[in-house]
Amino acid sequence: MSLSQHGSTMHRPYLDRSRYVPGDASLHVGFLNVERIADRRHIHDWRVDAHFHEGLAQLFFFAAGEVTGQIDYEKRRIASPALIWMPALVGHGFDYPKDMVGWVITLPTTDVVRLARKLPQAEPWLERTAMLTGNDLAPHTSSLRRIFEELEAESRGSADARDMAVEALFSLIMVKMHRGFARVAATSNAAPDRRRDLVRRFEALVDRDHATNRPVNDYAAELNVTPTHLARTVKAVTGRSPGDIVHDRLILESRRQIAFTDQPIAEIAYRLNFSSPSYFSRFFAGLTGENPTEFRARIRRQGN
Repeated sequence: MSLSQHGSTMHRPYLDRSRYVPGDASLHVGFLNVERIADRRHIHDWRVDAHFHEGLAQLFFFAAGEVTGQIDYEKRRIASPALIWMPALVGHGFDYPKDMVGWVITLPTTDVVRLARKLPQAEPWLERTAMLTGNDLAPHTSSLRRIFEELEAESRGSADARDMAVEALFSLIMVKMHRGFARVAATSNAAPDRRRDLVRRFEALVDRDHATNRPVNDYAAELNVTPTHLARTVKAVTGRSPGDIVHDRLILESRRQIAFTDQPIAEIAYRLNFSSPSYFSRFFAGLTGENPTEFRARIRRQGN
């Protein structure tokens, strides 16, 4: 249900894994996904129900049009231009005008953590919803629009060094966001949610150590909570188990190493701390439906 048609009624966001994004974080092998909001109107018909994502962050750029929305149970009317950073687990829904001009970028939180190491001073706004609008953004709207258009073109193309170009363009957007967000306060002033805070801290550890195959009990110990409490909290907030989240990030790293390197499957298995290549193959096939060799062959065929 949309806010614009139902007054001030707030709707409990649901975990979205496939409707508004192209699958879980583990499927985002190619760094990020960028698309025009209008390009998915056949899915949302200009109305996006309140939802949230686990393991995926999003950046919205509204270049033209006024949007009515819900962000963390708070009703908002957002006039363009607007740049909105949406971390994982933040509930959001929008009613778009049919002449909407804008883009949405979706990327795994593991990549957010990796890029943030190059810009550690951005950590305060990366962890919460933040927004630039009006006079704070207007002077930069034209340049941002050109960057988003170029990012969209690079993302859809197959030119040499495409991945490097995509990451460079997104990094430029991050710098512009940081310079803007450093001047204004984050949008959300809601009271802290202890359960969601614990899940975010857990996910931050998983994103940091996603390639080490750490057991969930180790994460619980580092967070100073029992494994049972962690499991109940993660389940209540995301609808998933801690193990699901750990495996999701591990599958993403596995897919990337298999797809983008020529390392033998056995070497990848040991690098990811699996006890044997055969165990790694069973793990990978159990969660993806194909073994590592089949996955590599399919990706290589698609690239030819």
